[in-house]
Amino acid sequence: MVAKVKVTKEGILVPEPLFREMIGTYVKMEQILATLEELADDEALKAIEKSKKQVAEGEYVECSINDLEKALK
Repeated sequence: MVAKVKVTKEGILVPEPLFREMIGTYVKMEQILATLEELADDEALKAIEKSKKQVAEGEYVECSINDLEKALK
């Protein structure tokens, strides 16, 4: 079944299933681009490596989202 797009004077009508698929693809592309930006940022990569080392050494605090402000003090 081919989704039919309709062009009118007011704009373009896209069937909802096709629209949802388009939005899903857009979100995935945005996530990929954000990842590539992080991988291209030397400072971000250093921060990630530092965080990985801290976790491996047990230098972290576990808390629930409700206790986050308290843990950050």
